Amino acid sequence: MRKTAEEQKELDDWVENEYPKSIRRMEASSPFHRIGKYFIILGIILYAIFVWTHFYFLKPTAIGFLISGMGVEIFALTKYFKSLSHDD
Repeated sequence: MRKTAEEQKELDDWVENEYPKSIRRMEASSPFHRIGKYFIILGIILYAIFVWTHFYFLKPTAIGFLISGMGVEIFALTKYFKSLSHDD
């Protein structure tokens, strides 16, 4: 389905208006997302080391990092979705 020139201009205007708001929302939750991602990756690495070496203290540590990473990710998503309801 092809868009008319008027529809394309309307879409371009909407994107031009909404894009800066979206970037601000993403930047607000970005530090939490990054920290959560690092915790999850560290948890996966620690669990892989546990599987290969059987150092039993690594299993609860890995699980702790995975759970805390998921918690931080949930916080980041909650913060992002709350920012959607507060239009600038």
